[in-house]
Amino acid sequence: MSMADLLASTNYKILTLKRGQEIEGKVVSATPTEILIDVGGKSEGIITGRELSASRDIASKLSVGDTINVNVVYPENDAGQVVLSLRKLSGEKRWEDLVEKQKNSEEVEVVAIEANRGGVICEWSGLRGFLPASQLAKAPSKLDDLVGKNLSVRVIEVDRVTNRLIFSQKMPGKKDLGDLIKLLAKVKIGDKFSGMVTAVLPFGIFVEISPKELKVEKKDDLPEPGKSKLEGLVHISEISWEKVDDPLKIFKVGDIVDVMVIAKDTTTGRLNLSMKQLEEDPFIEASKNYSKDQKVEGKISKVTPYGLFVVLDGGIEGLIHISKIPPNVSYNVGSEIECEIESIDTANRKISLVPIVTEKPVLYR
Repeated sequence: MSMADLLASTNYKILTLKRGQEIEGKVVSATPTEILIDVGGKSEGIITGRELSASRDIASKLSVGDTINVNVVYPENDAGQVVLSLRKLSGEKRWEDLVEKQKNSEEVEVVAIEANRGGVICEWSGLRGFLPASQLAKAPSKLDDLVGKNLSVRVIEVDRVTNRLIFSQKMPGKKDLGDLIKLLAKVKIGDKFSGMVTAVLPFGIFVEISPKELKVEKKDDLPEPGKSKLEGLVHISEISWEKVDDPLKIFKVGDIVDVMVIAKDTTTGRLNLSMKQLEEDPFIEASKNYSKDQKVEGKISKVTPYGLFVVLDGGIEGLIHISKIPPNVSYNVGSEIECEIESIDTANRKISLVPIVTEKPVLYR
């Protein structure tokens, strides 16, 4: 009997691992310098070095026999071991902890790492959040003086999906909240203003608008001097109809921008703003030139694991899903391609395409 036959008779399967793959394993050893995990491969997996340091919060609680999900960093190192990571699990756990801390109004200690006009960017367990200047318990003469210091704060907004994390050193008192409500009462959904960018963050920009623009009719309607500014967030998804990857490449503190009010919360004094709502969605107008089953030509703008993005006339993009691409056919960015429109979804701003081939190969899906 050959070795292959012998393995087949025992139903043994050789585990094939890929970089980034998530797998389940059992802890067989846990020390301060390394964790060994049985993942069913020909050798044990290892978590050590930077991967261990980056997930101490999870690693310190592991015991021999624990079952845990890990990600493959390298299928095999020089010693024949699978290099593993707990970063994904650790990151998810940190966001879950923040949600709980927000619910319980629990204080956390953060480190101020950068200051700008609108506030301070802080770090907590490897996650970055923003502490607006308006939420400081006592603002220094210069916000830069806070950089490098530990600050006790509460979590007031947390959103794992949008990577949004906002801190506060104070909960608005009745008087402060009353001032905010006075201003917010003058704001209506759909109102348009010009404002100044006070902070630029990975998840969006903060914009400050003044009460002069709020059409206040009575002087008594204004809050006390020094508390007459409203600050709102333009989330990254509300900056432009086109995808924005990094607001830092577009804005800087002090820029003047036009915004529209899209939501407000008088219980917390929060204001949500939009820039893209000031313009009509170019996708809707451009898509009027296309219809289902229409033959079109475009240029490939991006090649991804799930398909090809194709730019059509009018600047809008369509997607050829990977399942529609003939086998053994490759495409390059910049290449011209002839397609047929499979569907148009204006609500979700999507056009699905299929490539036109002169001869459908075997196994064409």
